[in-house]
Amino acid sequence: MIFSAPMFLYLLPAAGLPVLFHFFLKQKKREILFPTLMFFYRTDPRLNSRRKIHQLLLLLMRILLIAFILLALSRPRFQSSAAIGGKISVVAVVDNSGSMSDAAGGDKTKLELAVEGARGLVSALGQSARMSIVTLVEDPAVTSSNSLTSDKESLLSSLGEITPTAATGNAQRALGKAFKLLDANSASGGVVHVFSDLQESEWIDDALGGESADASIKIYLHRIESQTRKEANVAISSIQFPQQKILPRHPVKIGVVCRNNSQATATIRLNSVDDQENRNTQQVVLEPGRAQTIEVAINPEASGHHWVRTWIEGDGFSADNAAAIGIVCGRTATVLFGGSRDEFGVLPTAFSPDNCGQFTGMISKFGPLSSIPQAEGEEPILIVTTWQEIRLVGQNSAALKEYVEAGGNLLVVPSLKRISAKGKPPDFLGANTKTRMSHPRGVRIEALGTDCDFWSRIREATGTVSLGGASVLTFYPLALSEGFTPLLAASFDRVILAHKKLGAGNIYTSGTAFDPRWNTLPLTGLIVVMAQTIAVEGTSLEQDSMVSLVAGETPERINTGAQQAEFLSLTGNAIEWKGPANEMPAFSKSGVYLVKSGDKEYCVSVRSSDKEGLTQFVAGSHLPALDRITHEIVDYDPAKGFEKYHHGQNRTFNLFLPLLLLATLALLVEGWLANPRRARSQETSRSKGTPQTVRAGQSDSRRDKPNPQVLVSGGAG
Repeated sequence: MIFSAPMFLYLLPAAGLPVLFHFFLKQKKREILFPTLMFFYRTDPRLNSRRKIHQLLLLLMRILLIAFILLALSRPRFQSSAAIGGKISVVAVVDNSGSMSDAAGGDKTKLELAVEGARGLVSALGQSARMSIVTLVEDPAVTSSNSLTSDKESLLSSLGEITPTAATGNAQRALGKAFKLLDANSASGGVVHVFSDLQESEWIDDALGGESADASIKIYLHRIESQTRKEANVAISSIQFPQQKILPRHPVKIGVVCRNNSQATATIRLNSVDDQENRNTQQVVLEPGRAQTIEVAINPEASGHHWVRTWIEGDGFSADNAAAIGIVCGRTATVLFGGSRDEFGVLPTAFSPDNCGQFTGMISKFGPLSSIPQAEGEEPILIVTTWQEIRLVGQNSAALKEYVEAGGNLLVVPSLKRISAKGKPPDFLGANTKTRMSHPRGVRIEALGTDCDFWSRIREATGTVSLGGASVLTFYPLALSEGFTPLLAASFDRVILAHKKLGAGNIYTSGTAFDPRWNTLPLTGLIVVMAQTIAVEGTSLEQDSMVSLVAGETPERINTGAQQAEFLSLTGNAIEWKGPANEMPAFSKSGVYLVKSGDKEYCVSVRSSDKEGLTQFVAGSHLPALDRITHEIVDYDPAKGFEKYHHGQNRTFNLFLPLLLLATLALLVEGWLANPRRARSQETSRSKGTPQTVRAGQSDSRRDKPNPQVLVSGGAG
């Protein structure tokens, strides 16, 4: 017998209170005058004994009422023993995390042994036993049940659906679900069997300490032995998405970070293939504990969703070797020029040679800066204006500032048509021009800050930051505030191109026009690379729709709310799902998934968990994280059965409701016995059946006014 609230047991002596009240509050005997003639009447000798029995029954019911209420409040549970074929409740937790795909000796993997053990458990259960299957990694491909069942075919079918994943398991979620299944059973209690390699990354977790289970539930963790791995292991530890706007026909480089988690030097190959069937292989040598970023290129030909899959070959463990990266390529972008075409030299051609976006994914449009609010509806990736135009706008440039802070790019250059204008640039620009300078023979242009991001992108595109001996003929030296990074200068001391960040956007200021009459940069071809680098800098306009996850995670910013959601795979694990967004399952395998939630669409990239290649496993027979739960760790042996774990297993029955019903019954009986109407009816029935008793009662009820006849007769006697 188990009591969930034993404090009420200390109050059980209170059940004796009716006895105390009976003795201490008992009515004292008193003298009653009656005529001597009463000695000649026959009275019922059983009357006094009946009254005593009635009082004892009434006292007993009151004692039982208090006792039953106190016992019910203590929440008692009765346990009975059941053999393995009896009426027991069992949940099998199968570890399907990435580490279970490793070899376990012989020709079987650890996952195959785990599934084999769960099958043996199903086969050993009797017809009246109830069971359910729970996976350590939530996998939508595995049919899950919300209740225990005795249908062995459905249980074996669920086990057949379990396949290796690339995720780290969630032990807290799996055990919590197992406990709920057992608690929901009509008779509480049961056994949880866990088949796992007990990798520390999953089972040494502080969150497990918060789990609690019924005292009648016991956990057996069947530890599947892990073989010593001799080969080196390299995992994909992170993905670096491109920090630029993604446009058609603009190559994009994605960083794949590979880390050697072993103690041996690894020589690996990183393979990649994209949605256009472009393949590539790179060989890398990694020292123990070292990481290296390997760039993988993708060149989207059209707007929409694109993907590239990468995987490692040549190491000793494969479950942490895969990553799939999805990107959203924007449609043909707009470069808005604040002025007429002939003010900007070769820049319009550098952005869009055909002005159709066929070659660069960009088109050029021209108009006054006052058209920026309308242009924002087209989401221009870059606004190009002149110093003369921006001075005319002056401080009335709130829309332009908001555009840049929201992630837009701004380029300010001298006009080829207008020499000067009144006013000064807006304060947020933080730059101005000095006196115009001309050098008919030209001044050599020098590159400054060649280790900054701007020159890094130039280096990626051309392989160098050399300007090819370019010189400047006419320019305005720039007066710059703090925060600017000088990029180009005439003889190092007169800056003619600079950059600074403003919010999420970028500002570029130039003191020279991009025209052969001002400098020789247009003659080198470098102007095209520089112009397009400026245009695509910054986060993608579709950045919010691209989500990166590790296998086993759910997208938190997507699965909020109860609106309908659905997803399908673009590459990788072929699966589809539809349901409430807050019930979206975790992505258990690497791949790219298109998720629709409400009116929004997301491209979700999933890589394998780099924790699964670690070789630290729980040792001993006790798990500190499960201190609050009765558990035992045993080494899994496929040759042994499960009878010893279930022999004498307690099946628990909650006695709260039966005790409450008994208390109600005692209350009803007590009320019936104490009912005065019932007592009077019994007196009436006795008076009709026994006249002598009625006379005796009459003489007793009229003791204060004696019958004269009786007194006379008594006196004559």
